[in-house]
Amino acid sequence: MKWMLYILLALVGLLIILLLAAVIRAVLLKRKKRETPSSALDGMALDGDRYVKDLARMISYPTISRRDATDLSVFEDYRQELETLFPLIHERLNKAVMDDGSLLFHWQGKDSSKPAVVLMSHSDVVEATGKWSHPPFEGEVADGKIWGRGTMDTKGSLCAILEAVEGLLADGFIPPVDVYIASSCNEEIMGEGAPKTVRYLLDHGVKLDLVLDEGGAVVEAPMPGLTGHFAMLGILEKGYADVRFVARSKGGHSSTPPKNTPIARLAAFVNHVERHSPFSKKFTQPVKKMFADLAPDMTFPFRLLFGNIWLFGPLLKAVMPGISGQAGALLRTTCAFTMAEGSGAPNVIPETASVTANLRFMVHQPMEESLEKLRSIAARFDVEMEVLEAHACSPVVDTTSAAYRYVESCLRAVYPEAGIAPYVMLGGTDARHYAPYATAVRFAPLVISGAQMAAVHGRDENIDTDALTGAVGFYRYLLEHYRI
Repeated sequence: MKWMLYILLALVGLLIILLLAAVIRAVLLKRKKRETPSSALDGMALDGDRYVKDLARMISYPTISRRDATDLSVFEDYRQELETLFPLIHERLNKAVMDDGSLLFHWQGKDSSKPAVVLMSHSDVVEATGKWSHPPFEGEVADGKIWGRGTMDTKGSLCAILEAVEGLLADGFIPPVDVYIASSCNEEIMGEGAPKTVRYLLDHGVKLDLVLDEGGAVVEAPMPGLTGHFAMLGILEKGYADVRFVARSKGGHSSTPPKNTPIARLAAFVNHVERHSPFSKKFTQPVKKMFADLAPDMTFPFRLLFGNIWLFGPLLKAVMPGISGQAGALLRTTCAFTMAEGSGAPNVIPETASVTANLRFMVHQPMEESLEKLRSIAARFDVEMEVLEAHACSPVVDTTSAAYRYVESCLRAVYPEAGIAPYVMLGGTDARHYAPYATAVRFAPLVISGAQMAAVHGRDENIDTDALTGAVGFYRYLLEHYRI
């Protein structure tokens, strides 16, 4: 039995060595306190008051996109307002309006033979339901903030892009390469604005280098163990699908119910998927990169864990889904059941009943594999599966590319105190349509708090007035110093 003791001692010794190595690594990982040199914003002539007034006018137009009945006249009035607010853009840049109303401006640069830059931000917003502290469509300014639907998502960043370009045009600046400003009017309903714009660019032979769209921001303490602000650059969008699951029967009266009615089978299926997720958890390379860049700034316990995924990965995979839905969604494909339908009367067994689910695919278990797993499980419960809409994960941005590194350099110049890290987009953006043709970074340069992030698509959406000024400065700096 001594050999068993020796093996046990050897394993304990190995564990101690591994833990010691992890502790040493965590200590060495700690980033030195950042210097606080002056920001590039300090040397810019920025007119914050005007930016706030212009954004307030943009917010005052309820450009709500709906799948069934979008009021296009509001978008027409909104586009006319943009002509008033940004006259130089409309006078000097070439404008194209897609047949759905989406906008595209072309600013010719010094060398049109080089790949172009696209600055994007959609014009449509979601509805503003519930009771707001400030009216959702007035652009009211109070407590150092601009309030209203779209301030964050995404008229705030669109206003900043337009203000930056308008100011540069007034200064007589000509960009080194062609610049396009794209704003779709149906991003919130996954409409055709962005795909049509991409087709327009490709049909005109435009080659793209860098695309900047919504997604990340300069976020306050984006994860536990962090303090201060971090510029989170979206480098991957999870895939997407809406899927309907249907169970059928001969129907009948509820007074003589048979076994395994459609709703019973659907309930059993939903319960099985909820309790036994068919999707595997994995630290994919984009997620590893995110934690690698954030870990040096974390407090020691978190730095120990996330700075040593090679050792604590199995533990983190087990506990992260229990911490929050967002943490769990970083590791695997998700499936959320969102809609249900049965018979039209309480005393009638339905001939057809259904539940609908929304899926977000992760790169290690992509669309085809994830859908097949669900189809196989559904069949075991005599349930059919119908894919209503689906698209795969977007290409992962190469964080070593010149375009990505240039965005990082701009952030260090404009927001020197902020950390920088890539992250995985759990939602969707228009940038996915550009991703096969460019370095598509999902980032809007607004400094925001956790509460402001949580208000997106919720009540009391707002941004700080200073955040709008900083965003204008960021876009100005990016265009003035563009050298790839």
